[in-house]
Amino acid sequence: MNLLMLSVDSLRWDMVARTHPDLLATPRFDEATRGFAFTDRCFSVSTATRPVHQSIFSGLYPFEHGITGQHRRERRRGIPRLLHRLVQAGYRVSALSEAAPILGGVDIGAPVQDLPADAASGLDRLTDGLSGTGDRALFVHYWSTHAPYGAADGRALGETAELIRQGAHDVVRERYRQAVISCFEDKIAPLIERLDLGSWAIVLFGDHGERWAVDELYHGRTLHHDVLRVPLFLHVPYRDAQPAGEICSLIDLEPTIRSLLHLGPTQGFGRDLLLACPTDLSTAHDIAGDSGHEPGHPFGGVSGDSGDHPPLYLAQIEPTPVDATDEIHLVRPDGSGLQTQAPDQLWALFNARHKATIFEPEGRVAWSQPLDPTETPTSPSGTFDALEARAQLCNGSEFARGELEDGIQAQALESRLRDLGYLA
Repeated sequence: MNLLMLSVDSLRWDMVARTHPDLLATPRFDEATRGFAFTDRCFSVSTATRPVHQSIFSGLYPFEHGITGQHRRERRRGIPRLLHRLVQAGYRVSALSEAAPILGGVDIGAPVQDLPADAASGLDRLTDGLSGTGDRALFVHYWSTHAPYGAADGRALGETAELIRQGAHDVVRERYRQAVISCFEDKIAPLIERLDLGSWAIVLFGDHGERWAVDELYHGRTLHHDVLRVPLFLHVPYRDAQPAGEICSLIDLEPTIRSLLHLGPTQGFGRDLLLACPTDLSTAHDIAGDSGHEPGHPFGGVSGDSGDHPPLYLAQIEPTPVDATDEIHLVRPDGSGLQTQAPDQLWALFNARHKATIFEPEGRVAWSQPLDPTETPTSPSGTFDALEARAQLCNGSEFARGELEDGIQAQALESRLRDLGYLA
């Protein structure tokens, strides 16, 4: 069986015609994916491109793999790499991105090559990799849906940010809507149409959403509903691929793919989305490894509402400091005094009913409902203690204690981040 993974950068949970035909029309894409399973109750593990993609291909949360923010360049040694495992299993693997430099330092297990942003040129490039014999695995990262959505200055914090400050949200939303339509209709649909769906498993997801608020001109500063909740399409030949459980997470993609393609388990907190949710809440966390043990999770499972104590997912973001400079924030702190305080971070722990957002370093906890776009404050959940649950997750990870390594072409990443407005 072949594998196609499609990442649509900044794809909001509601920017799908299947569920929101009032927002957009994508008839060609809808027909191409008519038999695909779909959920808009999926959540990301972070709200910036680099930490999310490292999680997707390692099956680890950001605190485990080390890339906790868009500006962080180091990752843990020895983390799992899905595409490398596919190479070991005999797959012909290709990875392409419309913004390859932004994935610098993100080790997905194969080199990420440049993909032309032009729809026709990009499709020709991808089609070249679909020919031949043997099992194939293809990862494609679409960037045209990322801010600034074609604005003349090409900067996410340029014209687009100024429009948001001025309250011209309709202009920004329309540019974004057109970018999504073009990506679906002109890029993704023609690619899927060229595949034999009887021999390809397909995973299509948004890596994070978008919010367009004055306090978050674009994603990566909060764990707000609109930047954390994403759509997910799944296709598996000749079987029902509807994800089990009331909610799911992008952390689940790696174990799902490993199980589907018989690659063997790895260490992590995710679950196989094609299996029924665990319901035994008395089971302690047991990390899977090469020994063959099944993956486990704190509280005995991960999603859904299993009785009075539904299990938990996690998300995390270290926002890029507004005064960030390359020298301070694109190198590892080395005791030189460049970074003497713990960085600001946000953590979220949530199930299908309750979401706790932890603001660090002060340790403040705010409660809401994970599926509420307004994030209206709610009373604390009586089913879990947010700080204790986070501690259990952190203590249960073997990778979180590993050493960091730097495998990045720093100059290319710094230039790209500066162009986008992440760095001063």
